[in-house]
Amino acid sequence: MDQQRNNPPTAEEIARMEAQAVAAMQRGEQPAQPEAPRQEAEPEPPTVPDFVPYVDDVPAPEPDADGGDDEDEGEYIPSAWEKRIDALTPKQWRTWQIVGGAAVGLVALASLFVFGEELSAYGLIVAALLALLLPRYLERAWRRKLTTARYAMAAAMLVGLAVMAVVMLTRGGITK
Repeated sequence: MDQQRNNPPTAEEIARMEAQAVAAMQRGEQPAQPEAPRQEAEPEPPTVPDFVPYVDDVPAPEPDADGGDDEDEGEYIPSAWEKRIDALTPKQWRTWQIVGGAAVGLVALASLFVFGEELSAYGLIVAALLALLLPRYLERAWRRKLTTARYAMAAAMLVGLAVMAVVMLTRGGITK
């Protein structure tokens, strides 16, 4: 069995092979090709079918026995909350966003301080759920952006933290 060389030829070997090839060409001979590793049997090239179907050629899937597809083809029906929100003027919608955002921000902040030392981890989880997931859920449910509500929530949390800091400092400082 022929052993294949794993390392590339050196510069001297390349120069020697080139010189041999030039000398053979000057003599009018076919230059000797380096011997390729022998294979037992060459695999046949894959056969290409004469007809390759396009996506349009594939037949449409048959509908289910009940006649419906999994897709919702019906008309979108807004929920009661969406109808109420759509009935509001832009100024009223902005006002409700500010009121709701501030309320959620204060409740999230209160959950950090109300639960006490033993349950403080649960208070942190409740605050995170209120501040992060509730606005995302409501945006998807109402199909409206709540950017103003998020700003109001952040402002209410900052004001609430400042008030809590003042209250704690006036009661005798922050103790351990």
